[in-house]
Amino acid sequence: MDLVLKVLDPIVLDSAYERVKSSLQSRACEQFDDQVDIFSSSVGNITLATNTRLCDLVSHSKIWESNDVRRQSISIFIFTLVSSFSLYLILGRICYRTNFDTRWRTEPKFHKYQVREEITQSLTTLFWLNVFTVPIFLGQIYGYARIYAFGEASLIYETLQYPLFILFSDAGMYWLHRMFHVPVLFRWMHKHHHYYVVPTPFAAYAFHLIPYIISLPIYAFSYILPMSNVAQLVVFIWTFAWTFFVRECLLFCSSLCFR
Repeated sequence: MDLVLKVLDPIVLDSAYERVKSSLQSRACEQFDDQVDIFSSSVGNITLATNTRLCDLVSHSKIWESNDVRRQSISIFIFTLVSSFSLYLILGRICYRTNFDTRWRTEPKFHKYQVREEITQSLTTLFWLNVFTVPIFLGQIYGYARIYAFGEASLIYETLQYPLFILFSDAGMYWLHRMFHVPVLFRWMHKHHHYYVVPTPFAAYAFHLIPYIISLPIYAFSYILPMSNVAQLVVFIWTFAWTFFVRECLLFCSSLCFR
């Protein structure tokens, strides 16, 4: 994620934060200037003091600096939210149009407003998933993970890290998934994931938030084994798309049987 911020900061984020800062300054500080000669009562003095602090906070806060953790958190959240929402809607639309057999909509277990429900639940889940992953990405930026700049490792490891990641993440997610099929956990948290008997591609992220820990091996890899910043970005995109591809394989096989 450090690579993403280094690219986006000079291109779009610096100017965006500067515009937000200028807008807030114009509202807070100009309002303060207009009220200086108006208030003389104690209430007015309190208002002036509040506006003074607000103007000073907006003008001199370090949140506008690119290395401030608050700005980095906001930037990471916005980037992951926009990219995940965009990928979800684009991939969902493509997969639904190209691979989903519309005859499944006639199945008795296909809900009347199922597609709308799947999209709403998936977008809600993605919103909170992005909130929860911000600390993970911040940890990578601040050196708690083993992220390195692309090219610093040998060509062998630059290539080898991808199959290592697949082996590590798939094995971890498999056993965590199995854990959530224990009857108690399944009824409490994981049953919702299997709510749609005839799912469409839009159901890719329609699940309970707590089983989100199933995906933790994806992020844990960079905290255990070295991973390049480029590989991290590739993996971020691939694992998101992989959620659709897995379902599409199942839907394709099911559609063959349906015929």
